[in-house]
Amino acid sequence: MKPLMKAPQPPRPARQQRGMTLIELMIGVAVAAVLLALAAPSFQQAMGKNRLSSAASELTGAVQLARAEAIRNNRRVTLCRSENGSACSSSSSSWPGWILFVDTNSDGVRNSTEPVVKAGTFDSPLRTLSSASLTSAGERITFRGDGTARASNGQSLLTGTLSVCLAATDPAENVRDVSLAFGSRTMVRKRNASGACSTPSDT
Repeated sequence: MKPLMKAPQPPRPARQQRGMTLIELMIGVAVAAVLLALAAPSFQQAMGKNRLSSAASELTGAVQLARAEAIRNNRRVTLCRSENGSACSSSSSSWPGWILFVDTNSDGVRNSTEPVVKAGTFDSPLRTLSSASLTSAGERITFRGDGTARASNGQSLLTGTLSVCLAATDPAENVRDVSLAFGSRTMVRKRNASGACSTPSDT
């Protein structure tokens, strides 16, 4: 006896994909806009803190490197304000950048034969300002072979500050002070300057 053949099953109708309605789309866009508005201040604050911390860390590293190179070479090594990445500039306005060089003839001015060990820049909107003692020293810090930096009189140990500032109230601590104390000790501290960028104190 032949087996009975099953009757063919009718094809199942394809499932219809349900899309978003215009109202659902508008609600989704509104929710996304609210979340973005809430997240924007926190993101801006985080970006500001990161910029300040990165610039202050780089500047601190440059000061420490200058001291280490001076001791290693037993020669004067200078960290100074620079506008072009190759020469020092003594303007008392904000530092656009800096260079670190071995001052082989001890005159505080870089010439073409003196090697630049490292250079850096400060990107807008950051501003970097120096305290009075550094301005008096020609916008520079010069370490001697014994690892100390001296004030402009050449006798007393240098105490001064370079401040990295963001002219904004968010973050509240809008300044990072990179300070040199007793001619060799470097420290960084946060400061609330109420959104202002002004000349820092020496200490």
